[in-house]
Amino acid sequence: MSSSPSGSAGATAAPSASSGEGGAAPSATASPSAQGGGDLAETGSSAPVGLLSGVAAALVAAGGYLVLRRRRASRG
Repeated sequence: MSSSPSGSAGATAAPSASSGEGGAAPSATASPSAQGGGDLAETGSSAPVGLLSGVAAALVAAGGYLVLRRRRASRG
């Protein structure tokens, strides 16, 4: 049993190292940026995700309503 958790940890470590060109390079650049790199681009972490998803859901619902209304009008 103890070999399977370590096997899964090895499996998660391998894709993260293979996903980037240098496994240690992204983590090395992440720590100075967290300390206060003012020249970095904004990543969107300050975007109001809840508001944006609510607006998107409202637009999808409104589009669905319009489609249903058009289908019902063409039948009758």
